[in-house]
Amino acid sequence: MNPSFSRVGTAMWHLQAFDSVSSTNDIARELPAWTAVTARSQTAGRGRFGRAFVSEEGGLWISAVLPAEDGPSRWNGFSLMVGNHLREMLHGLGLADARLRWPNDLMIGSKKLGGLLIEQGRHETLTVGLGLNVRNTPWQHTPELETITTRLADQLPDSPEATDLIIPVLDALADAHEAMLATGLAQAIEIFNAHHQPGPVEITRPNGSPTRGTFTGLDPTGNLILIKATGTSLIVPHTEVERLQEKSTS
Repeated sequence: MNPSFSRVGTAMWHLQAFDSVSSTNDIARELPAWTAVTARSQTAGRGRFGRAFVSEEGGLWISAVLPAEDGPSRWNGFSLMVGNHLREMLHGLGLADARLRWPNDLMIGSKKLGGLLIEQGRHETLTVGLGLNVRNTPWQHTPELETITTRLADQLPDSPEATDLIIPVLDALADAHEAMLATGLAQAIEIFNAHHQPGPVEITRPNGSPTRGTFTGLDPTGNLILIKATGTSLIVPHTEVERLQEKSTS
């Protein structure tokens, strides 16, 4: 299949559009900065730690390549900055309840609307992958998703098509890149904490039993701050978190 090329968004992105691919991230990581790849469906979409990500026709499956000079450490916390800007994009669509669940899930209430996967690319680049449920029905493929996922078609009376979101998403990514260059991790954490609602979580770590507590926000280096049932504060290094599950307060 032949990709189409066009200039979109304020950052003058170069867009390649496919019908179906295994993973837009796999294609994008070989491409130069300011190139984006979108597909109507993915056959092997994935999230963090290689978890499968259902991505059939009707959703937005897009990966964008951004320049990442000065080495990986310069871009620590970039997923937070990207998530913050995508949350604001969703607010602009009328989704006032949209939020970012640490570290990379876009949520409406307790249901997942979309997810981010940021991977190191080639030649000092980062590949930012976004999967967003728009008019697709992921629970038709995986029934257990019905109670934990949502889509724009269920949240907005006049839901856009997936293709209508390409330019707003790419503009949000370009703005996140500019903000990261200007302010770095500190502002990403500040914005996240300002919008984060503390709540009970269970954290899975590489070794040992799950860690439970109330997740109140991030410390200045991006580590998670938990308040235990005893009232004591616990810092969980972000590098040790394999999975964070929000728990009901009932």
